[in-house]
Amino acid sequence: MKKYLINLYEKVLNLFPLKNIVLFESFPDYSDNTKCVFDEMVNRSLNQKYRLIWAFYSKKDYQMLKSYLENNYGVKVILFQSRLYKYYYRIVSKAYIVCNILIEKYSKKQYYCDLAHGCAFKNCAGHYNLPDICKDADVMTISDFMAPYDAKNLGCSVSCMRPLGYARNDDLFNKIDLINCLGISSSINKVIYWMPTYRQHNYSGANYSDISMPVINTSEKANVINECAKDNNTFIVVKVHSAQDLSMVEEYNLSNILFIKNDFFDDKTFTNYQLLGSCDALLTDYSSVYYDYLLCDKPIGLCWEDFDEYKEREGFTVDPDFIMAGGEKIYSTDDLCAFISRVSSDEDLLKEKRNEIKNTVHAHVDNQSTKRIVDYIEQKLSEM
Repeated sequence: MKKYLINLYEKVLNLFPLKNIVLFESFPDYSDNTKCVFDEMVNRSLNQKYRLIWAFYSKKDYQMLKSYLENNYGVKVILFQSRLYKYYYRIVSKAYIVCNILIEKYSKKQYYCDLAHGCAFKNCAGHYNLPDICKDADVMTISDFMAPYDAKNLGCSVSCMRPLGYARNDDLFNKIDLINCLGISSSINKVIYWMPTYRQHNYSGANYSDISMPVINTSEKANVINECAKDNNTFIVVKVHSAQDLSMVEEYNLSNILFIKNDFFDDKTFTNYQLLGSCDALLTDYSSVYYDYLLCDKPIGLCWEDFDEYKEREGFTVDPDFIMAGGEKIYSTDDLCAFISRVSSDEDLLKEKRNEIKNTVHAHVDNQSTKRIVDYIEQKLSEM
């Protein structure tokens, strides 16, 4: 009886016109592409024309940011678990703007914009699909070249793809003072940002590798890398993936290697991508951050210790040998030490190849993606 009444309630609400409400979602809360688009919309005073609402997953984030957003921007913050969100705002909102969890809209009349969490690399087809009712969405990508791969991963038509770029990539061009922001010694010559993808998924329980971190998965290896970094006046920041099962990750207290998580940025005045863009090189593996960092024209190392295993369990949507040709392949501590040494001495082995890949996969190599996206969204909303 209860389910019948809820369905009846939803059908009745769908008979009424949509309200000038825009829902925002990101994971982690208030971050990534969605936050960049939200900030730009507020800068344009669109919060005066539309009621902007952030849906939060975390009660901690909700309690921490609710007053800030409501008092400064007049923006309502609501929990995904609340009935008000589920049985009212999701039904009457004019638009959904998302970038990670692909929540389902209620009506085909509603506008749906997926800002995307990252460009296709890993094979996500079948477990990260756009909901059927959202197959008319606008989905951001970085180029027409990447559009078919992204569409395949999302289970949607290529006609949905909009090659306007990723909003967060604008922060790559907004540099910070690494010495002061990280609180490290002024003797440090280079800073390398290490962003591994997840191996053991904290939420789905999926396991794509028998190791949690490549190359640095024992204390002995970690100490070797730390000594190499110290000898080369280099500092390494390891940002653990937000989806990684943290119980599988061994963090080490080392002089030249710092492990951080998403909450590292809670009290900072800079973003993850500002930190990334300010560093001198990137270490990653099967993560789409590779595409983003190509815009920085700096060395990239790819830690592929478990490549064969990952390929067999998860697989890839793109040809990794072609797409990832701009990154140095790292399989061992010796390989990683050699990469650190080259970064320290400004030796860039793959600069030409990396830029060739960049010009293939990126339609735009500027810091104007947020502007392009909000221009587009604003136009779509005005037509409704």
